[in-house]
Amino acid sequence: MENIEKLWEWACSGNTEKLRNYYENGGSINNRHFAFGESHSLIMGAFRNSQFDTVEYLMSVGEELTNKEYADIKGEMRKQEILHSLVERKELLMDINM
Repeated sequence: MENIEKLWEWACSGNTEKLRNYYENGGSINNRHFAFGESHSLIMGAFRNSQFDTVEYLMSVGEELTNKEYADIKGEMRKQEILHSLVERKELLMDINM
């Protein structure tokens, strides 16, 4: 079986063919790459490198985010919701003042 460094390389570079071969030959899911004091999912490796087709493929085979990645994404989504509300409010006020 391949080591996590190879899996990480393939995820980050979008090499779905190599990943598909790994999983079809009995490769396990949810291996973690450890760097900068934290573990990282293959999904986020692909996502951070804009390999969106690879992200979707990894999700389809059962890969999952780490709990920290999940929490970070939820926080970012909340920020976007607040930004959206701020813009809507400002636009409404601008329309009223016209």
